[in-house]
Amino acid sequence: MSSPRPFLLAALASAALSLSPGTARAQRTLSMATLAPSGSLPMRVFDAMNRELRRRTAAGVAFRWYGGGIQGDESEVVRKIRSGRLDGAALSATGLAQVFRPVLAFQLPAVFRTPEGFVRAFTALRPELEGGFERAGFTILSLSPATGPRMFSTREIRSPEDLRAARPWRWPDDPILPELYAATGATGVPLALPEVLGALQTRRVDTVFAPPAAAIALQWSGQVRYMSERPSSGSMAGMVLSRRAAQSLTPAQRATIAEVIAQASAIYRPAFLRADGDAVRALERRGVRAVPLTEPERQRWTAVFARVRSRVAATLPDPAWLQRVQSAGGE
Repeated sequence: MSSPRPFLLAALASAALSLSPGTARAQRTLSMATLAPSGSLPMRVFDAMNRELRRRTAAGVAFRWYGGGIQGDESEVVRKIRSGRLDGAALSATGLAQVFRPVLAFQLPAVFRTPEGFVRAFTALRPELEGGFERAGFTILSLSPATGPRMFSTREIRSPEDLRAARPWRWPDDPILPELYAATGATGVPLALPEVLGALQTRRVDTVFAPPAAAIALQWSGQVRYMSERPSSGSMAGMVLSRRAAQSLTPAQRATIAEVIAQASAIYRPAFLRADGDAVRALERRGVRAVPLTEPERQRWTAVFARVRSRVAATLPDPAWLQRVQSAGGE
């Protein structure tokens, strides 16, 4: 299942990049949107990248980040990029699928038995993914695997029947959750991402899906008591520019942007990989309990996930794509 905020990196210490804040006005400012809230680790990452980019280009190029979803949910952000009102964005898998729908195959539940299978498939098919974005008018600045979502709830959810009795959030941007709810008989409550916290506080919804770090950053974790034992799917995240914005940059500027992103990714990848475990431990300290399933309960979810995969795969441009993704992962 997709996730509202599978963030690109876990942490970025600006001092580690020897950043210079700079005061000169950038000659080319790229307007970028993200759902990451102000003050969160992802926003600190983006801000630090921006300072490094300004330093390396003598303030010739800069990012202007609009955080916290103030530019709208990811479907609206993608529309704004297409119309030229934004230059680019950091997108979750859900937003990426708004651009190139075959991304959905990587976030369907139980496509891969192991995280290693996800990485193998992602690595093998990444050139095709990037080509698909280019054909759709977008340039990929960064694309990487990300933490899959878990189910968080105010009461234990062990079976599809438990989910049917709940009031789960449905992200209108997400094409997978409606199929999950249809397969279980649940009725999702459609809400934009900024509305979810208030809905949890008033108990309008009692179940949400998010990576653990996102549940903390968005303050949802303070409103729930339980989380699923493990993610049921993989995910990915990316930074994109419109082709128009990318072509407005010189080759040297594009190369510098790529170098800044690659440097940050290389330095902080270990922290990114630790982030999920750190978030889970923090949630457990706060009293959020993982719900272990019995084997019969797992089998019932397995049957539900198979129905979800079948229904979503039928909506992809190439019905054989899901099988290719699974084969590339050795599944």
